[in-house]
Amino acid sequence: MEKLNIENNALIILIAGSSTRFGGEVKKQFILVDDKPIFMHTISNLVNLGFKRIIIVSKNDDMSTVQDYIKNDYYDNSISFDFVGGGNERFYSVFNAMKYLKENNPPNFVFIHDGVRPLIMACEIENLKKSVYENNASILATKVIDTIKKIDDKKAIKLTIDRDYLYRAATPQAFNFELYYKAMSEYIYSFENEECKTIATDDAQIYSDYMGEVFVVDCGMKNIKITHKSDLDLFLRLR
Repeated sequence: MEKLNIENNALIILIAGSSTRFGGEVKKQFILVDDKPIFMHTISNLVNLGFKRIIIVSKNDDMSTVQDYIKNDYYDNSISFDFVGGGNERFYSVFNAMKYLKENNPPNFVFIHDGVRPLIMACEIENLKKSVYENNASILATKVIDTIKKIDDKKAIKLTIDRDYLYRAATPQAFNFELYYKAMSEYIYSFENEECKTIATDDAQIYSDYMGEVFVVDCGMKNIKITHKSDLDLFLRLR
């Protein structure tokens, strides 16, 4: 089997969310911090961590705004940016980017990241790269430290779950490109033909269901996703 070039990778950054849980008139990815929207903090961090080929997925209505911000910061740079329209669900947004890559010099490995996770650390990216190059599918995740309860529809506790085996999935999530493209294609075919009715909320779910094992790489508590206003306050303190 031909050895894959581990330097041939691409990064997909998702900023196509509607920001309904955050609320407010401005989508969370466009909230300005130090005169720069949150998604640009994410991009800047990941560029500094070595990613050179980046696919930005946004809503078509936001595309020109996104492009203007990136052109302003990276007008004369070795970083390659491409722009793809998002879909109605997260997995469609990812697949739109995957299809673009498939048709335009597909990479050997793909890293998929939430645009509102701006605090990734270099050691986490390096550990993730080592794991995906060895295992073909790996994600960053944080070990659960709280006691977890399972309840019924009346909110009565029914079970205390052993937290030793529980992790909170984070991003980036990274995969052998061809294997994940195949897994996504099979999942979407099943979903659209109503063979599968589950809406996948992350990429690891799709890969593990349709391709094989996904491995966890520990990440720190700083790798927060800005979902609620309290998360923004935390980002402002941690940045």
